[in-house]
Order: sequence, then structure tokens, then C-alpha cells
Amino acid sequence: MNIPTNQVQSKGSVSASGLTVDTSNRVVKQIFDIDNNSVCNEIQLNESTLLRVGGTFRVSDNVPIRAIASFTDVDFTFNDNFELKLGFLFSILALIKGNPENGWLETTYLDDDIRIGRGNKGTMFVLTREYNAVAP
Repeated sequence: MNIPTNQVQSKGSVSASGLTVDTSNRVVKQIFDIDNNSVCNEIQLNESTLLRVGGTFRVSDNVPIRAIASFTDVDFTFNDNFELKLGFLFSILALIKGNPENGWLETTYLDDDIRIGRGNKGTMFVLTREYNAVAP
């Protein structure tokens, strides 16, 4: 499998498939559900809009600390509980590429408090389990 990698200069932002979201003053959640092989990223864009990108993951065949992600969902949820679902965009990209896998994340350090990882687009993540420990 060949997932292209490119250097990205996106400090304080999250980028996926060409969509970049400024995260410099927001808390971003990344949730791995090991039992169900699912992963999602959530960010509160403003008081009324939550963005959630999710899908499945598998452990890499070649790199045991690498999770290969196949995103299928892009959901915007607004305060009035209206949902805008754009997951079909990932389906179209998978058809064009011939592969549903979108990228990877490696865990380079892990303890009871934090996880440090890097992604296929040159990103670096420092994550904590404690929501109140994070200040945007």
C-alpha cells in the first residue's frame, strides 16, 4: 500500500482532503475506540456547530505503532440538532483513488496521561485524556 505524504505548514490547524480548519483557539478531540476499530476527530467550530470526521482504522501490516485510517463520515451538527452529512465525499475519493484508506497516525509516545503521535501529512499531535488539562 502506498499512501502519499507531503510536508504541510499548518500550525494550529487540521487539514483533511483539502479542507483546512483553524484549531489554534479550539480543543480538538481524537477518539480511538479500540474494541470497534473506529476513530473520530471532533472540533467545536463555534457555539452552534460541531464538526465530526470519523471512520475505521486498522493496524499497519508493516509498522506496528501505525494506525491506517479509512474515513467515511463528515458530519456537521448544529445547535438545533440539524445534521449535515457529507461522508459521500470520502466515498467519491475512495472510488477515484481505488482505495478507501485516507492516511495514517503513528503513536510515538504513550503513557497514562498523554499520547504523542505524528500523521502522514507531517502533522504532530500531543493528546491528553483529561479534557480540563487542555487550554487552546
